[in-house]
Amino acid sequence: MAKASKEIIQKHEQMFYPTVRVRTKKAGGSGTVVYSKKYKNEVYTYVITNHHVISDSVHVEKKWDPVLKRKVDKEILDTVFVEFFRYNNYSHTVGSFAVEADIVAYSDVQGGQDWALLRVRDKENTADWVANLYPLKDIENIHIFDKVFAVGASLGHPPVASEGHISYMDDEIEHYKYWMSSAPTIFGNSGGSVFRWSANRKQYEYIGIPSRISIQPMGFSADAITHMGYFIPLDRIYNLLEENDYQFIYDSNFSIEDCSKARKEKQKPKKDEEE
Repeated sequence: MAKASKEIIQKHEQMFYPTVRVRTKKAGGSGTVVYSKKYKNEVYTYVITNHHVISDSVHVEKKWDPVLKRKVDKEILDTVFVEFFRYNNYSHTVGSFAVEADIVAYSDVQGGQDWALLRVRDKENTADWVANLYPLKDIENIHIFDKVFAVGASLGHPPVASEGHISYMDDEIEHYKYWMSSAPTIFGNSGGSVFRWSANRKQYEYIGIPSRISIQPMGFSADAITHMGYFIPLDRIYNLLEENDYQFIYDSNFSIEDCSKARKEKQKPKKDEEE
């Protein structure tokens, strides 16, 4: 059996393998493993995706609160599934396995962010492959014409990869900035990955979440313009992780415990809510 080159191996391990398929009861898309480590004898594995991929698993309903003695909005989050794939000789899919996951943070489409963070329920085994996050401090070194790769479960297929370059960096959609890539994407790529090679660090790094594609009306139908794919850029991802107190995913100065305490503090009911 011929051996894969070092370049091919690196592309698989740093781009292809960290990309997963995300499924709900009614829909699906892609996701990217961005963290998987053991902390105090418990494994924490996190996957980033789009909110619209898992939106049918998020419900807000009026429920009776026995403490407040009135009906209040209650958030109900269904289980979602993260599907990992197995490969032989790097390029041949030989199967997959799904693991249950919880939605731990999200910002809905109406809010403009269209982002979600999942925690895999397997607390004993770390993920085999985790994406390298591009450091925020170097964001000014990303430019139009930089080569990128998009990886995702296009049309529900096992992950596929496409190549292109950053083609625009200043589109504003619903008040938020998106970057554009010419790497072809289609429905199902949502929530997956856009990667860029870092010459300084000699590795492929995650720079965004494929989230939208351009649509051109054609009479009574519409065509998807697959080479004009919008993705949530790096800086927004970091901001969302910070706003939701998951800084440990990208900064080792923060611990899982510290971030958990910060979230619990924010979730404490305010006085006017208690009255």
